[in-house]
Order: sequence, then C-alpha cells, then structure tokens
Amino acid sequence: MAGVQEQDASSSNPIDDDGFDSLPDSLVLLIFNSVCDVKTLIRCRAVSKRFNSLVPHCDSLFLKIDCIISSDFDSDSDSDSDPNSHLFKFFKSTVKSFFYFISSILLKSKLQKSPAQILRQFYRIQRLQIEFPTKDFEIERVVKWRAEFGEALRNCVILSFEKIRNSDGREVMEVDGVDYGFVTGMKARVLWMMGALMTASARHHVMAEVVEEHLEMKNLVLRDRGGNGVVVMEENGLEDFRRSRMCGGGEAAGRLQMRTRIPRTTVRMKCWPLLEIRQGLYMEDATLVVLRPTGNATMDQSTDVEKEDADLALSAFEDDDVYTDAVAALLTKGKRCQFEINSF
Repeated sequence: MAGVQEQDASSSNPIDDDGFDSLPDSLVLLIFNSVCDVKTLIRCRAVSKRFNSLVPHCDSLFLKIDCIISSDFDSDSDSDSDPNSHLFKFFKSTVKSFFYFISSILLKSKLQKSPAQILRQFYRIQRLQIEFPTKDFEIERVVKWRAEFGEALRNCVILSFEKIRNSDGREVMEVDGVDYGFVTGMKARVLWMMGALMTASARHHVMAEVVEEHLEMKNLVLRDRGGNGVVVMEENGLEDFRRSRMCGGGEAAGRLQMRTRIPRTTVRMKCWPLLEIRQGLYMEDATLVVLRPTGNATMDQSTDVEKEDADLALSAFEDDDVYTDAVAALLTKGKRCQFEINSF
C-alpha cells in the first residue's frame, strides 16, 4: 500500500511535468518563429537538447544590432571647420553613418560578431529583419525613405519635410507660377537625396554575405531604429543578387567596396511649400522624390510613367496613414521636376 502511495506522489510531482515535451516539433517551431528575436532564440538553445536542435530551423527572424563603433568621427570638435557650414556637417554625418554600418566588418574582435557570423547558427531563414542602431545623416528636417534592391538599386522613394503642424492661416505665395523656395532649396534637396541613397547602398552592401549564405531567404528588410529609412530585398531581388555574385567575380569586386554602387538614375521630384494633408493639418516644405535606374525609368513624360511613379510612391509608406496621405496630396500639386544623376 505504501509503495502505491509513493508511486502516485511521484507521478503527480509538477516538477517532472514539462509541457513542451508533449508538443510536436512543428508547434514548438511555430512558437519560436513568433518569438523571432535572434538573441532570445540563441539563449533558448541552452535550455535543453531539444530546443538546441530546433532553434536553428526557425525561418522568421529579427536581429537587433546593438554594438556601436566609436571613432574620431564622433568628436564634437569642429575647430578646423566652419561651424555654420551645413555642407560640411552633412558629409561628416554621412561618413559617420558609413562607419556605423560597416563596424562589424572593420572590427574582428572576439567580443563582436558580424550579422553573418551570428546568423550562421540558423539554417533555414526565409524572412529576416535587421534593425541598425544608428540614425541616418543629420539634417534639420525629416527624411523618410524606402529603397528596394536586387543586385543594385531598383527604386527608391523619399518623402522629406521640415515639420507637420496645424494651420495658422499662412498662405502660400507664388510669383508667375514659380515657387522660388523650390529653386533656392534645390541644393539642399539634392544633398539629402544623395545621403539617403548612400546610406541605403551601405546597408545593402553590409548584408551581401548573409544573402549569399542563406539560399532559402525570400524577404530581407533592413531598417534603422528611428524608422527613417528601409532597405527591402524581395525574393526575385535576392535571387538576382546571388546570380550576379556567381557570375564572373562579382563577389570579389563587391568586397573591395564599402557600399553598393548606385547606377545612373532618373530622378522625379515634386515639392509644395505648405501641403494640406488633412483638414487643418499641414506639412511644411514637403518634397517627394521617386528614383529609378535610368534603364528602368524612361525620360518620357507620359501618363503611364506618372502612374508607375504614383503607384510606387503610394506603396512606399503604406504602414503610415499620415505619410501616405502626404504622398497622395503631393502627387496632385505643382509641376514635376525631372533630371538624371550619374552612377556613383
């Protein structure tokens, strides 16, 4: 009788019951994919042999990069330069962003691993999001952008403005149909547009090794923590990238650079000094830029081209209603400025 009681007591001990043991591997993997955070999943590998064997098969991951490299570019001392030079500040902050993005390549210390090294613990990645810790180039305005890449840049949409505010009754003045604010501000617009392209190409280049190693990957999203800029590679873009690296030394040539080369690009730009987004809500100095490689974007002013640009711009910020409304409003305002920039 005592033996039976001891057996019942031991079988009801909650410490011996592991709920995960009763779950099939497919369900545990579904839970891990919902967790998705790479650092948390790596810690889970230490829990048990079963977890250790299942975690590498997760196909949906999110990697948050925390480490920041400090360099001479972080110094606030501008004693050798004109403190009022916006051009100098722009290029200084752009170079700083490059060093942040390539820090994992430049530093090979034991305490720091590159994204490629971290992700080698996972074998079946299909969807990957990576968050960079730095903000983009520093200018006194908001610059939101989305760039899509394959082997090289496929398209980029940029929305920039000074601020969003309620109406104060100020009217927009034009002389002879010409917005002189647009003309005088063109240099600044070109500067932040080039900065966005350079930042996007640096992010794309940093992830080359990851794309090459994970052949099952179908979607890659690279964003900064502030949410200002996003680089996207869809399945066909990823395949295009891998194919180019397999053909004739693309990998060796690419590794010698610190960013992906931007091809000759057609730029279409629309501006409005005080844009009404919604009733009583205005965006100051709003600018919309759509960029596509010149081979994929004809200089023709046809309705088809305008529709393609409009569809691309409206889909770029579809997760934010305010920005989508701003893009829709800008598409109906003013004249379109169009020009080309050479490869760089």
